[in-house]
Amino acid sequence: MAKYVYQELLDRQTKVTKTAGYTILGFFGLIFVFAKYVFVFEHILIPITAVFLVLMLLNLLLLEWHKRVFITYQLLIVFSYMTFVLMAWFTGGLNSPAIFIITVCPVAAFSSSKKQGLIWSAITFFTIIAMLINSNLVPESIITIQMQTSFSFFSIMFVLALSILISYLVNRSSFDVHRAFNRDSKELRDKSLRLENLTTLLNYSNDLMCVIDLGTLAIDDLNPVFKLKLGYELSEIRGGDFTQLIEKKEDTEQVIEEIKSLRDDQVMEFSCNMKCKDGSIKIYNWVGISKNGKMHASAREPA
Repeated sequence: MAKYVYQELLDRQTKVTKTAGYTILGFFGLIFVFAKYVFVFEHILIPITAVFLVLMLLNLLLLEWHKRVFITYQLLIVFSYMTFVLMAWFTGGLNSPAIFIITVCPVAAFSSSKKQGLIWSAITFFTIIAMLINSNLVPESIITIQMQTSFSFFSIMFVLALSILISYLVNRSSFDVHRAFNRDSKELRDKSLRLENLTTLLNYSNDLMCVIDLGTLAIDDLNPVFKLKLGYELSEIRGGDFTQLIEKKEDTEQVIEEIKSLRDDQVMEFSCNMKCKDGSIKIYNWVGISKNGKMHASAREPA
């Protein structure tokens, strides 16, 4: 079950990574197209954005090859964070609405793990402090007064949309994992109850029951009736040779060979004299079926 839950969480992480990655890629792709080809904007941010888009696309595509979502997720946050910081720096520093986009990184990191969330929260905090200390070095904003409102609007909408999207995916996936876990837990409890019932049935049966390895004829497991009927402690018999409990007769070797030659799902019936610990002999009629190299057998005394 633990493996199943882990896979569910891994699938959740992959889905969040892809969705967030392609959303960021699409948003900045639109910005790049409008800035370069519509407004014919010339600034160092244009080639930086182009490099960012290429790296992001390669990062997401390579996920299909290496299947290591944690690496893709970390690179996604690193590339995005660096671009967000540069955007904020060239659009007014702490006065830029792009500063709010930086805060998306810790939110995204927390969807990976608490540790990653705390690390990126600290990085974001110190980045903002660094911008505050070096505010006198911040260049003049490339966003004109006329475009300030539109830039603020799109920045806020981007932060809002990405935060809602990540939160929705994480919560939905967590709910799905929790629901699947509850379902599997119930199935496990039901199976445990059935196993307990079967164990009780085997332990309190009047029949000898055991599992015999067909290759070595060693007794892999047995029920407590062996002690009640034959007098042996279970530890004395478990792992021992089944044939040592059988009184040697003319047909004993033939019975042993037939047991060894059993194939899967083949049923065998035979009778033999079983040796008791006190030296007495008891006749038992056996019925066994072969499964995966083992004979599951039960025996009872003739009426």
